[in-house]
Amino acid sequence: MKYFLILLIAPLSVLAGEQEYNYKLKSGDQEYTFRTREDKWHLEAGTKAGPLEVMYRYADQNGTIENRLKLTTELYSYKDFTLEGRMEYRHFDNKESHWRYRFIAEYTPHLIGNLYGYVKLQPRWSLKDAGVKFDARDQLGITYKAASWKITPFIERYFTEGKKMTVSGIHWEANI
Repeated sequence: MKYFLILLIAPLSVLAGEQEYNYKLKSGDQEYTFRTREDKWHLEAGTKAGPLEVMYRYADQNGTIENRLKLTTELYSYKDFTLEGRMEYRHFDNKESHWRYRFIAEYTPHLIGNLYGYVKLQPRWSLKDAGVKFDARDQLGITYKAASWKITPFIERYFTEGKKMTVSGIHWEANI
């Protein structure tokens, strides 16, 4: 199983249409993130407040500016599996602002040495256009963990409003 996941990730990344790069710095309860994907980028800053993670995002999505407030809490955790719930308010400068809820299920089993599997499923429901819209971001990857940092190359299946795409990229995270 371990080697199957390793062999699966490498060739799939070649099939991806877009590339995404995520950089995260953590210091205690503080967290800062920068992401870039094609003509889009965002910056995030946040902190833990008890069981709640509070984040603010400023994003430029190819000319559309978004200000987002994210509230995330852990719903369940057991060994390598976690389930979180997140509520977001997405304010846009030139289209409908709306609320969105998502579940975040993450499974990170140890594979071998410093390598860990990475599976993240994110079904999402947006309250917009006088209804409820469903989309999803699901990622599969392998994480290499060092003492104070980790890197995860991944492949993502992305589905939103009838549009499907495959994205490849990395998550890089460091504790400072």
